[in-house]
Amino acid sequence: MAIDWHYRLAYLLGVAGINIDDVIDALADWLSGQHRVWLRSTDSQYVVVWMRTAHGQPVEILARIAGSDLYLIAGRTLTGERLTDFEKWENTDD
Repeated sequence: MAIDWHYRLAYLLGVAGINIDDVIDALADWLSGQHRVWLRSTDSQYVVVWMRTAHGQPVEILARIAGSDLYLIAGRTLTGERLTDFEKWENTDD
């Protein structure tokens, strides 16, 4: 599976204080089985991924699934109830 992103995503993540390289590294680790992520919402074309970046920042990423490729569309830092739910999930074996 290839991971692709539009140049505008790097800007949007940067404004949110998220490093695109950290996101890509964490997703690559997930795809190779070295990192857990929480797939929060899926349908036939899109998935929301809750995860920690390579430097431990909790984020959510919206991606489009196209065949065997994952296209990153948007992202933001996890906060509030979402962060609380994610941290609870991290402490489980699910």
